[in-house]
Amino acid sequence: MNILLLPVDAGKYLGPDGHPVPPNTLQWWRTKGKGPKYINRGGRIFYRQCDLDEFIESGVTDPKAVAR
Repeated sequence: MNILLLPVDAGKYLGPDGHPVPPNTLQWWRTKGKGPKYINRGGRIFYRQCDLDEFIESGVTDPKAVAR
């Protein structure tokens, strides 16, 4: 079963301890077609934890690949 998170909780999950991604940043990303995948159900926004993990992994940079 996948966990669904509200934007405020998704922001806490994405940000480092004590520095969550603000919900308005998540909203801005949605309007620009950026950020993690999300679910819109009746105007309520939810994020699946697996999609947040995928978004985090997409931002990982391998220093060896950059040095080439």
